[in-house]
Amino acid sequence: MSTFDRQPEALMQELIEALPQGWNCSSDYAPTDSSAEWYELNMREWVRDAQPQAVHLRPGEKIVYDWRLTFAREREDGLPIDGAVVGALRSPGGTRRLFVHYHNMDADPAGLFRRWSDHAPARGIAHWLQQTARATDLELIERTLTEERKDPPLRKNWFPGPSVLVLDTETTGLSTNRDRVVEVAWLLADHAPQQWRSDLINPGVPMPASAYAVNGIDDSLLRAEGGDPAKTLDDALDTIAEHLRDGAVLVGANAEFDLSLLDAECRRHSLRPLAARVGVEYLKVVDPIRIHQSLFGARKGHSTLPALAELHVPGAAGLHTALGDCYAALHVLAGLLSQECERIVRRFTADGPNRRTTDEHAPGVRPRPVLHHLLALSGS
Repeated sequence: MSTFDRQPEALMQELIEALPQGWNCSSDYAPTDSSAEWYELNMREWVRDAQPQAVHLRPGEKIVYDWRLTFAREREDGLPIDGAVVGALRSPGGTRRLFVHYHNMDADPAGLFRRWSDHAPARGIAHWLQQTARATDLELIERTLTEERKDPPLRKNWFPGPSVLVLDTETTGLSTNRDRVVEVAWLLADHAPQQWRSDLINPGVPMPASAYAVNGIDDSLLRAEGGDPAKTLDDALDTIAEHLRDGAVLVGANAEFDLSLLDAECRRHSLRPLAARVGVEYLKVVDPIRIHQSLFGARKGHSTLPALAELHVPGAAGLHTALGDCYAALHVLAGLLSQECERIVRRFTADGPNRRTTDEHAPGVRPRPVLHHLLALSGS
C-alpha cells in the first residue's frame, strides 16, 4: 500500500513508532500559522531543485498541501533543538509527493529539504530525521569547540592539573562482553579546547535498533564512513596515550564502561590496551558522574550526562554524539569544581579513612580540590 493510500492519522502513528529517541510528533493537516504562506511561496522552488524528477511541475502550477505533520526534538529542559515538517504536496494535475523540511534553531536557518517518492515508508522519514540531526549535531559541536578555542569559557587553572583528555564512545549496546565500539571520540583541553577527534568504526556486526535510536548510527552510515576496527582503534589509542603520557588527566562520564569496551576490543583485535600504551598497570580516571553521585547520592534522573549538564551548566547539554558527550563531560566537571569545590574539599578535611592530605587555606581564601580528591570521589 502506498503512502497516499493511508490516512494521515495512520501514517502519523507509523512515524511515532519509528521516530528516533527525543523526537515527538503532532498533526497539522490544515496549517493556519504564519509560516504556512512562507512554505507555499518556497515549496515550488524546493521541489524543482530537489531532484530531476520534479519536472512534472508545469509553469505557473501551484502546489498545495494535502496534509502535514510537525516534529520537534527537545533538550532535557524542554527547549527545542530541531524542528521538521513532513507532509504531502498536491498539484492541480493530481501529482502528489511527500516532502520534509528540516530546521535547526542554531545551525542553518534556511533548513534542509528532501523529497520522497509516494511509496517511501515511515521508517525512511524517521531515518532521514535521525541522520540529519546527527550531521547537524556534529556541525554544531565542531563550531562550538572552534569558537571556545578562540574565546575560552573556563578560567585558567580551573582544574588541578595541566590539561584533561575527555574520552567517550558510542557502542552497539551495554554489554562489555558482547557489544562493540562504533565511535570513539576524545577532547584535549586546558582552559580551552585544544585538540579533538571523532572516528566511526565499522565493527562488521549489525547495529541494533535500540542503539540506533540513541546514537543515530546505523549500518549504512558505518559501511559508508566507518573505519577498519583494528586500524582505527590502534591509531586513536596511540594518540590518546601520547597525550596522557604528556601529563593530561583522563576524564570520562561513566568511564568504566567505555574503558571496559575498549579493552575488550583490544583483546578482540590483538591490540595493546590503553593502559599498557600509557605505561601504567591501570588507568586513573576523573568521572564527573561518579563525583556528583559521591557528593549527592544517585538522585533519580540526575545520573545521566545530559541531566547533569543541565543541572551544573545550563545550556551545555550533550549533543548526542561521542564528541558532544566529551564536551558536555568537560563542562559538567568544570561546573562541579566551580559550584561544589567547598563541598568536595570538606569530604577530605575531617579525620577519617579518606583523609590523605590536610590543606591549609588562608582566611578568606576559597579552598580548592586537588587531583587526589577528584580521583577518590571517582572511585579511581
